Amino acid sequence: MSNKKFSRNKEEKINIIYDTFFKLILQRGYSKTSTNHVAESADLSIGTIYKYFPKGKEDIIRKYFEESMETFFDSHNLSKMNDENVRDFLYHFVLDLFKNHKENEGYNLAFRSAIQSDKELHNAYKAKVINFFKDTLHRVRKVNENMKKIPENQLIEVFVFMYNLVNALIYHHLALMKLFDTDDKFVEYLSNLVVFSLNYYLKRDNVASM
Repeated sequence: MSNKKFSRNKEEKINIIYDTFFKLILQRGYSKTSTNHVAESADLSIGTIYKYFPKGKEDIIRKYFEESMETFFDSHNLSKMNDENVRDFLYHFVLDLFKNHKENEGYNLAFRSAIQSDKELHNAYKAKVINFFKDTLHRVRKVNENMKKIPENQLIEVFVFMYNLVNALIYHHLALMKLFDTDDKFVEYLSNLVVFSLNYYLKRDNVASM
């Protein structure tokens, strides 16, 4: 009973730190936000911040990103993608990525601000994305005959490209200027763009299209 209570208390504090940190970034900018600001605004001790995030605000960013990526990608097991379901799979992948951006718009804007102002965080972000697709696509190639024919490095390259392209367009659509009059049309366009990009690489390498 006490262990469960402690676990809830820890999770609650971590979520409060995330919420407070990203709100402060939106208000002040990443470079002007410190762990002291987070502790004061969240009504927590500075020791509590460093207990869960020993490297300070860099740790908050990294752990939030890793947890959010793992949660999102765990719900979309790319290793289940095969020649028969690839179009439907990619559509729902794009749709849920869009929903994630929309539901966590403040987080995503703050995260973008943070990685743009910190080179180490930016490099860590790139490495995380590349490593995720490297590990995942190694499994996908075992069940997808078309993708087996593409060199693994090229496959990783195209999926990283598509992931970054979709994220950039979603950010523009939500934060800067709507690209379509409805979100449904926008998501449909994005999913078709992803399939087109994949087919472009397949065609370039003389592999049958999806």
